[in-house]
Amino acid sequence: MRIRHTLILLALFAGTATAQDIKLPVMTHLQDTDTFRVARLTPSEKEQVFEEIAGISFDTPDSWESELRVHRVILGGIEEGLVLQGTTLLCGGTGNCATFALRRVNSKWIAMFDEQAPVASGFGFGPESSNGLKNFVVAANQSAEMEKYTIYKFDGKLYRASQCFEKNKTQMKSIPCK
Repeated sequence: MRIRHTLILLALFAGTATAQDIKLPVMTHLQDTDTFRVARLTPSEKEQVFEEIAGISFDTPDSWESELRVHRVILGGIEEGLVLQGTTLLCGGTGNCATFALRRVNSKWIAMFDEQAPVASGFGFGPESSNGLKNFVVAANQSAEMEKYTIYKFDGKLYRASQCFEKNKTQMKSIPCK
């Protein structure tokens, strides 16, 4: 009985220690100034982006251009990407909004999530890369005192949830990704 109790405690502390060793990037969110005009997307590119976003969004606004903020990023090396976030319809009461990542493949913008895009309060790109692209990290408010972080790794085609954590004021612990 004592050995089993010790093993359970070790497993719990190991999960906490591993989570605390994770280096999370500074989280950011897009601003009202992050528009399609500022991002210099052509009408054709906007069409591609809206089509891709529609496939992984949980709702459809009257105007994608009015609903979304967009910012160009470098995903790794010279790989060009976009990060987009909802502003109103694609946001919830906790301050989390649909957050999309796209990359340019053969002159076409491709969504980097195969199902619904993550809903997050902030995002960042980690210092580590997977298959040539930086890891994409999102933070989501769970409550006034708890945040969930998800690290997405590029599998060669899409970003996939790899590690998830819950963080409150005093600790960060590893949790299963859902």
